[in-house]
Amino acid sequence: MRYALAAVILATATVASAQALPPPVQAAVADAKSSCEPGRAQIDPDFLKRLDLNGDGVPDFVLSYEAVACADGGHLNCGSAGCLTQVFASTPSGYVKVLDENVQEVRFRRVKGRPAMLLGLHGSSCGKVGAEACGATLYWNGAKFSPAH
Repeated sequence: MRYALAAVILATATVASAQALPPPVQAAVADAKSSCEPGRAQIDPDFLKRLDLNGDGVPDFVLSYEAVACADGGHLNCGSAGCLTQVFASTPSGYVKVLDENVQEVRFRRVKGRPAMLLGLHGSSCGKVGAEACGATLYWNGAKFSPAH
């Protein structure tokens, strides 16, 4: 009886957490699921991460499309420039998509006392050959992540 109750609680919590996603994140998740033939998308658990990226105490969301594959094993949103990554940050007026690009790596940390997004990019993003290292650091300004001025 305890195991059945635990299973019901777990299922309810999973559904509740999925429903707790803000509308722009729900729409992006639905798009990811429909990126393959109907019912053929395989989405790993690390596709969606909840983190406080901008330091406001409210969860933000990172969607890593390298965790999405079609049943045939193909990753539709990846290439030499990396994989599609979307970042949704909380603001007083709701959630805003602050990144929607192919990146080779994305990390978050505080730089110079401010929340920052560190991107590993394809060399062509920096005017280099594709395989050359290239990166960008974007700082939270209260509304979006942008280069420091």
